[in-house]
Amino acid sequence: MRSLADLLDQAGWQVSGSDLAGLAGARFEVHTGHDAERIDPSLDLVIHSDAVPAENPERMRASELGVRSMSYAQMLGRLMETRRGVAVAGTHGKSTTTAMVGEIMLAAGLNPSVVVGAAPIGSLAGGRQGVGDWMVVEACEYHGNFQHLAPELAAILNVEPDHFDCYASQGELEQAFWHFARRVPCSGLIVARHECTSTMRVVGELSCAVETFGESAAATWRATEISQRRGYYRFKLNYRDQAVCEVSLPVPGIHNVWNAVAAAALASHSGASGAAIRTGLERFFGLRRRLQLLGELRNVALLDDYAHHPTEVVASLTTLREMYPGRRIMCVFQPHQASRLARLLDDFAVSLHNADIVIVADVYRAREEAGSVASGSVEELGADTSGSDALCQRLNENGCQAMRASTNREIAQILKQHLRSGDVLVAMGAGDIGTVAHELGQGLRTIRQTV
Repeated sequence: MRSLADLLDQAGWQVSGSDLAGLAGARFEVHTGHDAERIDPSLDLVIHSDAVPAENPERMRASELGVRSMSYAQMLGRLMETRRGVAVAGTHGKSTTTAMVGEIMLAAGLNPSVVVGAAPIGSLAGGRQGVGDWMVVEACEYHGNFQHLAPELAAILNVEPDHFDCYASQGELEQAFWHFARRVPCSGLIVARHECTSTMRVVGELSCAVETFGESAAATWRATEISQRRGYYRFKLNYRDQAVCEVSLPVPGIHNVWNAVAAAALASHSGASGAAIRTGLERFFGLRRRLQLLGELRNVALLDDYAHHPTEVVASLTTLREMYPGRRIMCVFQPHQASRLARLLDDFAVSLHNADIVIVADVYRAREEAGSVASGSVEELGADTSGSDALCQRLNENGCQAMRASTNREIAQILKQHLRSGDVLVAMGAGDIGTVAHELGQGLRTIRQTV
């Protein structure tokens, strides 16, 4: 929403908004809280996120006044109608890959418009209004939102169960991705992850062209001669076994190699040269809350990360092991949605095991009502605390040192007792745990004087 608002502001719209928590640093007026009195007949359009229900006072007032309303996804689709669209879909890696495509296109002089669901490091939002023909967006599968888009070029990075409040089975999820893929015209192209069997099923019978990316010799786009130093990777990019360029990524993790290859494939088909691909990728320094290093004080490294699915947790902790070999890792993990935790409890317990100490915070519900939970094996996970209690218990049973904390104060107290020189501290989750990470960064000087 913030990125879309920034793009519209840059495009000359008169933009204002409201948010329960407020919004710092915006170039336009943003009110804290929702108030029907802010909606008047002079408005042309009200745009809302999926997190805002129809009973919201501002949405209800807009309906009463006959002011047109759209969801975020609907507006994104309308904007793409006037541009050449590029959309990046997948359970993991959407934001990073979308931002990478934008950077490559900028390096190629294509001047794209970009909407990313996370802000680049050093910026407040991921929205950019360009004057070129292309519009690059992150395409989310939640409630089939990506079916509002009709891109000329698209990527499907992976297809894994994640939104259990939307899709009851893997089959339903793959069907949603298939409908999205069919939005690409016959003259268009989809780039798909070769090693993801679900993705390959989705793109198996389409009228548009399909190219694959990955590590297999059978993939159309490949990363070869991969090497890494302290978590940062270098590789050669090949297209149909022909060398394109060599890239040294400034963002860590092997998962970002595959994000970069997908981004390069999309950007290449938009007209970017090998030189532009290399330049764009090598000046991409990451997004906020994607293993973002906030600083290192008195030999304690503090990072903020958005990982909220077991696959993402594994990728992040594996990358931290490469970045900080031999150092102890402390993870403050905030589960995101009771339904996801209930269905993936065992997977979370395994994925977090690569941390030495885990502090489990309360569940961040995000669009869930208290007491509700999608079908899972642990009925009591509907409570905000019991789901986290169950995860903490599983972690300890698996031999990982895990502790519970329900408040920021309790988190700080545990860190005061256990944090020591040489540790790596990562706050992880898609909720408000990022705020905790930044507060911890400001308070590291006082958490433990003996560090």
